[in-house]
Amino acid sequence: MSQVTLDTLRSQVNEARETPLTETQLQAFAQELDALKKEVQAKIGPDDVVYIETVYQICRLCEVTGRLLLHTSRDPVSWGLGVLFLYVYLQLDNLELHHHAQHGAYDKLPEARRFHSDVYWHNSSVDEESWRYRHNVLHHSYTGQVDRDPDVTYGYYRLSELIDKQVFHTIQPAVLVLNTLGAEGSLGLVSSGLLDFMMHATIPGYEKLNYPSVNKSHDLQALADSLRRHLRKAVPHYAYNYGLFALLAGHRWPQVTLGNLTAALLRNVFTGLIFYTGHMTEQVKHYDWHPSNRAEWYLQQIEGTANVAGSRLFSLLAGHLNYQIEHHLFPKLPPNRLEEIAPKVQAICERYGVNYNTGSFVDQVASVFRRITRYSR
Repeated sequence: MSQVTLDTLRSQVNEARETPLTETQLQAFAQELDALKKEVQAKIGPDDVVYIETVYQICRLCEVTGRLLLHTSRDPVSWGLGVLFLYVYLQLDNLELHHHAQHGAYDKLPEARRFHSDVYWHNSSVDEESWRYRHNVLHHSYTGQVDRDPDVTYGYYRLSELIDKQVFHTIQPAVLVLNTLGAEGSLGLVSSGLLDFMMHATIPGYEKLNYPSVNKSHDLQALADSLRRHLRKAVPHYAYNYGLFALLAGHRWPQVTLGNLTAALLRNVFTGLIFYTGHMTEQVKHYDWHPSNRAEWYLQQIEGTANVAGSRLFSLLAGHLNYQIEHHLFPKLPPNRLEEIAPKVQAICERYGVNYNTGSFVDQVASVFRRITRYSR
């Protein structure tokens, strides 16, 4: 390895370890965040149940309206409206409802039983149990840590000098585009651990041990377990969305199937971009060290994520995950509470000189592509 490469690596590692805070300031910073968490948790109750029930009813109304329009449309306008309503349903179901329900945001509210993490089923090929382990346990516990957080690479990407360069990284900007279009299928494969086996079997030079994985081993039994978890959700999902409704449509099945596919594609693109802008912008940090206390963990959650500024409607469709910083600090908060506390979190960060990474949707998407291109070279 050349001296220039070694110097670059040392610089990157040192940058990741830098903090503008003394130990005393760091603990005071954490205490303010703890106080904010306690304050907002004390408010959680009936209002949050009303909010999520309202979103749920809107979601179901959009599904029924969208499917009726797709099945009965006789012109492009009504068909397009059907696609739009169905897209809104899929978007809300995936992010505003599923994501937070699976985090356990409503598990302590008996009145919101249908949104408890052990019962909520969402219209996607992603297995809920597999998603909870990969996302809640691995990603949220070890955000940005290259040896533990699977979202450091998503199985495909190199976003830091801390990740070994491999030949397929040279095309990762194109892979990012393709993966965005197929975000649902990709997330299903990643969550079940099946992607690890597929990548290792098909891509020369892929080393699964260079990436954090949901699999504790990579033997045949692990492969069988991954396949079982993936298929138990993917098979009924595709049968319901593209089998049942095609049969119900009779001779009009092409327009219905195309509408279902178009709505899912729109959901994939927006959802994929929300995920990427939350974790892959240029200012997001990665780490090769683990926090030794909660204060350092808070700091890594903030520095390892990014926000996207947007309207109320934008935040609703994004599942309020455009407030990714707040979501990572307090992952069990209902989505409507993230918007409420965001100004307070930003003010705390400004007082202590901690970078609060936020920007417009266009700017953050552009930042993702600049970073992914930089590390493809």
